[in-house]
Amino acid sequence: MKKHWKHYASLLVALVLLLALPGQAFACTTIYAGANLTADGSSFFGRSEDYSSDYAKLFSAIPAGVHTAGEVYDGCYGFSWTFTHDSYAYTAFCDDNSQGVCPDCGSEHAHTPYQAGGTNEMGLSITATETLHGGEGMVEADPFPEDGIEEAEIPTVLLSEAASAKEALELLTSIYDTVGANAGSGIILADPEEAWYIENVSGTQYLAVKLGPDMLFVEPNISIIGLIDLDDSENVVASPALIETAVAAGSFVGDEEANVIDFAASCAAVPGGNTYYRLAAGLNTLAAAENWPADLTAEGIEDGAYKISNLNGEGKIVAPYTNITAAGALDVQSLISFYQTSPIGKPGNTETHIFQLSGASALGTVEWLCLDNAVYNVFIPYYPMLTTGVFAAYEAGCDFAAYVEEEPTEGTYFPAKEGVWVVFPDGWENSLYWVYAALSHIAQDDAEAAAHISETLAATQTEIFADWAALQEAVAGAEDPAAVATAGSAAMAEKSYDAAVALLAEYGL
Repeated sequence: MKKHWKHYASLLVALVLLLALPGQAFACTTIYAGANLTADGSSFFGRSEDYSSDYAKLFSAIPAGVHTAGEVYDGCYGFSWTFTHDSYAYTAFCDDNSQGVCPDCGSEHAHTPYQAGGTNEMGLSITATETLHGGEGMVEADPFPEDGIEEAEIPTVLLSEAASAKEALELLTSIYDTVGANAGSGIILADPEEAWYIENVSGTQYLAVKLGPDMLFVEPNISIIGLIDLDDSENVVASPALIETAVAAGSFVGDEEANVIDFAASCAAVPGGNTYYRLAAGLNTLAAAENWPADLTAEGIEDGAYKISNLNGEGKIVAPYTNITAAGALDVQSLISFYQTSPIGKPGNTETHIFQLSGASALGTVEWLCLDNAVYNVFIPYYPMLTTGVFAAYEAGCDFAAYVEEEPTEGTYFPAKEGVWVVFPDGWENSLYWVYAALSHIAQDDAEAAAHISETLAATQTEIFADWAALQEAVAGAEDPAAVATAGSAAMAEKSYDAAVALLAEYGL
């Protein structure tokens, strides 16, 4: 019999239960910071993937050729893809289907459900599954096809097939043009040479903008592409019928004759919930601007404060920009702090990843990542283009968590919301995701424990920064850099796991 964390009802923090919903990421937050805004000249981008607490993710290094030329891949929601060549090696997250049943669609066919951010051996990095929604008229004029590509399948296809950001953009837009998408999303596609951000909020219409070294944006499930002149062929890629479709939807905002559209205003729905709360938190964390209220709404912020445009005050085309100004030079710690800021960091985080791009070599791309609630966590760095394997606890799959309405008498369990308990699956203690999920539950129920957990993990993060500095030197001089990089990151992940397990032992787990 495993012990459980003793809880107090008066301190209960209600969690969102796992619902029977399509596999879409809710309350995710994406960030991009160009090279001119950072302390070391790297560009950074990342995303927190949110769905529900106690909904496990795996992290893996997927070898080349796991998909072969001519193989037909069937996703969760009706989309199929025939691979044009043997797939590239890449890193990626995946929902835990280790027990043979997909948690998203309930099927047993071979697929990798809900892959998210990753980097392939060619240097293409992607963060996807930032859910967006179209306006009612736009979706009626350009409906989502059932067999269109779902945001969760985009990394699988693009990381397997594309060798650069531009090639990935061309492949994705060709799929939108011919098959369509069955959900809306915002996606960053990047390599050491260039980066693109693309939004779609209806079946076949989209708009992509090139991201420059002065770009800074925060995207919390809000369409952030504003007024765009589509004649900017260098920095803009748009679906041919974008303006025509928005006009047909009765929602067009812009200048049709000048080929200018406000994408967000014309095409996207105005989100509710805590989306603008996360925007405020992000701006207050990173930007040199006034303090945005925690209860920010769409009416409380001007479009120009956060949206992307390529038109200056005189209506002339310029490189895409936002009016967000960084408070200072950004670095890895800045981005980690961003993702540990409530309500961006929260129990509903399933994973969080940050890419750092600084050059064209295999050492020029670094991925920092954690599983579960980013607030109580440690970010581990990887050279994804060199990584051939990961620490075992990243891939230790379990059955699904169970939710019960009577307090259990055995097993490991925590309060989920009033009158409901979540029971952890057997073997949870072997999983890096689940040990951090347990810490998150403890921290939510006890402020003193939360402070102690935060302090301990912050010290571990400091050790990881030192370990990373040493690993960088070791890899740079190694005869077999892939072996050294793989072993070094695995050792850091093990240190993070051991720190979490030691904390759990302090609380009887």
